Amino acid sequence: MKHNIIRFLLPMAALFSLSAAAQVKMSKLLKAEGVEVVYQSSDKGKPLSPRTILQSKAHEVAVFSETGNNASPTSEAEARHRAVIKTYLDLNSSQATLVADMPDGKTASAVTAFSQNEADFKEIGREKILGISCRVVRTVLNSNTYDLWVAEGLPFRGTPQYMLGVPRGLVLKIVRNGDRVQQAVSLTPKSLNTPLLPSQRGRQMPTAEFQHALRQSRVINVRVFEEERVCFDGSKLPRPDSLLSDRVYRCGGGSIILKKVKLPASSAGRHVFVELAQYSDGDAYDRTGSVFIIPTGKEKTFLDAIHRLQDVPAFESNGEAYHGLVSTPLYDAPMELMRFITGFGVRKFNHVKVPGQTWVDSVVYKTDVTALSDRLQGEVWVGAYIGNWDKNGHKVSLTLKFHPSGSDAQPRVLPLFNTVNYLEQAGQPYPEFLGKDSLRVKFRLDQSVERATLFYLTTGHGGWGGGDEFNPKPNTIMLDGRKVIEFVPWRDDCGTYRNMNPCTGNFDNGLSSSDYSRSNWCPASVTNPEYIPLGALEAGEHEIVIKIPQGQREGASISYWCLSGTLICH
Repeated sequence: MKHNIIRFLLPMAALFSLSAAAQVKMSKLLKAEGVEVVYQSSDKGKPLSPRTILQSKAHEVAVFSETGNNASPTSEAEARHRAVIKTYLDLNSSQATLVADMPDGKTASAVTAFSQNEADFKEIGREKILGISCRVVRTVLNSNTYDLWVAEGLPFRGTPQYMLGVPRGLVLKIVRNGDRVQQAVSLTPKSLNTPLLPSQRGRQMPTAEFQHALRQSRVINVRVFEEERVCFDGSKLPRPDSLLSDRVYRCGGGSIILKKVKLPASSAGRHVFVELAQYSDGDAYDRTGSVFIIPTGKEKTFLDAIHRLQDVPAFESNGEAYHGLVSTPLYDAPMELMRFITGFGVRKFNHVKVPGQTWVDSVVYKTDVTALSDRLQGEVWVGAYIGNWDKNGHKVSLTLKFHPSGSDAQPRVLPLFNTVNYLEQAGQPYPEFLGKDSLRVKFRLDQSVERATLFYLTTGHGGWGGGDEFNPKPNTIMLDGRKVIEFVPWRDDCGTYRNMNPCTGNFDNGLSSSDYSRSNWCPASVTNPEYIPLGALEAGEHEIVIKIPQGQREGASISYWCLSGTLICH
């Protein structure tokens, strides 16, 4: 059995094979006061950086990442947002001290215990690492299996992963679940004359708080709005040429808030998330919400539309002009990042009593918009919208979060259309043309695209029994005259969000209004985008057509669809 295990593990060592000249001389190590070990990590055979360094003498161990010429290349911007962490093990007290120099220049630390119980490890074999005989032991942590190669006969102890426990001896290799490897590539005798344990620890924090601070230290948070009101108060936008940066503008009758913010100079190599917290400050109903940006590279922008709707191009349908919905050579429609629908009266109406329900204080809507990151860098106009007619409305806080990622790929994006009626409270007509027409959008590519994708958001509205909100309707998308896809956008998980809807109606059949399935949305939830493959596109002009069999009016009740589409060019 032991021989079979070793045959499985031996191939994992191929990445770290060394010449005979690199083998460690035991005689020097046995006489040394201390030792320095350099570890190389890999995942599924792919080397990872930076390398890890461990220093050990007597009962003291220090572990830190490699710096200098041999360290992994890091951009200046990335370095500014990376904490420098060192781990110190006191084998006498079984305590690990974690010390971090944070990006803000401050130092923080935490102390946590570790185990030295040999009973935590089961021996499964023997093997040499760098010419040093090791026992191979196994342990399990959080449902992950770890195999450790522990050097025998050396006067040093230590491990680069103290969380697994510290066995007797010096750990030279760790394999997690058979494919994640951390292995010693060099051992060097050292005259470590000064104590390894830290003398300066900065602000001491609980371990969980410290780890959270470390994780967040690499995240760039851009706070756009803080407890801003979105309501109906008749607010209007000043002339676009008079607008200032870093100032919140309430406009569109009060249902839109805008701010020009400074995002990272480059969002390449970042996962980008939109996070919006919302609660009612007076409005009891579920409302359409949206987070969007305003492209500014053309002659006209959505800022012009907000100031005076008739100043921007219109989509014509059955004699009606729908201004600002589609991009043209002279105008870009607002580019939607996230669609959400508010719950029924969360917080403001939490006094409503329903047995078995505990209402949340607010609703957080969060979605990944990395695919659109090409437009999320530099100075950008960011907007949030909640369509409502209440004087107190809603309060929202909005943050854009930029997390490090492993890829610098950043496709070009083109905003194509957006029929969300952001200016409803300022007199914009409902986009109800789909009953007798289709949405038609022409766009031009300056160069061919190997792989194009449509980032498509769709929700159907019309809140009565016969309305499109409660009746499934197929969405058909055509590109240059050919059908790309036909599907029915629908959500039947709305009952999941019951505790976010204190003011929803409750019916004698035991259901609440917020429980009912809907055309791709639920009260108090985000609507996920559809990523629709369009294939390769040649340079030149193209046309996308959206067809939906929208329901007819019933008296004063209407159905309509909020659609937005952004072309992603890979």
